[in-house]
Amino acid sequence: MISENGILKYNSNFSEADLSSLNKKIDSLNYTVEYINNELMGIFFRQGLKFGIFKAIEDYRPSISELMAILGYPNKEFVEKYVKTALSLNLLELNEEKKLELNSEYKYSTIHPEYNRIISDHVSRYDFMAGLVQYAFIGYNHPEILLNFKKDADIWDMMLNTNYMKTCREAVFEYLGIKNGDSVLEVGCGSRSPLYFASKVAPNGEYTGVDISKKLIRVAEGRLKRSGIQCATLKSMDFSETISKYKHDYVLCIHTLSYANSLKVFLKKMMESLKKGGKLVIMEELFTENINTNAELFEFYNHLNKRFKNYVSRTEILKELELLEIDYKYELLGKNCIVVERI
Repeated sequence: MISENGILKYNSNFSEADLSSLNKKIDSLNYTVEYINNELMGIFFRQGLKFGIFKAIEDYRPSISELMAILGYPNKEFVEKYVKTALSLNLLELNEEKKLELNSEYKYSTIHPEYNRIISDHVSRYDFMAGLVQYAFIGYNHPEILLNFKKDADIWDMMLNTNYMKTCREAVFEYLGIKNGDSVLEVGCGSRSPLYFASKVAPNGEYTGVDISKKLIRVAEGRLKRSGIQCATLKSMDFSETISKYKHDYVLCIHTLSYANSLKVFLKKMMESLKKGGKLVIMEELFTENINTNAELFEFYNHLNKRFKNYVSRTEILKELELLEIDYKYELLGKNCIVVERI
């Protein structure tokens, strides 16, 4: 259930300086994704030119199936995904005969970012992903598509160490005020978060990290061992198969919910892992109702990783929480983060 007002207040222990620091981080995370949205539109458009998609549509006015035959790319599923994404972005149109046409009124412009707000290495991540598209037209299993959690753990380890991901972790830490003695469960912990959050609860607390990638877990275990921190337990498994216990002060789900096979199962298990008064943090790159981002555009590139499912809305999350019949209250922390307290 949602408590009166449905909103949690900022921690009353925050100083003005602490609150300013947190707000700056949250603003940078939000702004960075919105700026990338604009840049991705240009990249996506140019790829339609580069791979002959728009030229074929202009010349033949084909149906989607006819276009795939004209282009002749082996990965027809990916061609169809590009076309459907372009339709959702209004780059293309379907006429009454279900034939594709270019939207001649579409306009795109680029701008300089506000350099004091943007976290530029997250832009580089999408530059890297956009460069993999040429291989996806051949096949999703092409060896140059380096986004597999297991096979390409070294690539993910680098991407999890960007300033953008560090800012995500720092914002969560600052907001919650995680301290020595706390119990933290992290879903989709990857290779970098375990050392960061375990160091905050050590030596008397408990950190549990769960991730589906054995290789990322091994990397994280190595870092913990070298640091001498002994309060962390890491598990390589699908979180949906874990056994929930009402024991944790905090459950963290940072850029992980979009990989969940079942939103319902994930939310249920995360809420059942909290003790009363405990808090669940769900931080995503974006939620689908954000008006300054196109979820379909980001999904097109993230689907190069087979485990990626889709972005969700805040409304979907809150609706599923209501069905659990667990009392809660929540706060929206910026545009892309929800903090849920079990009451």
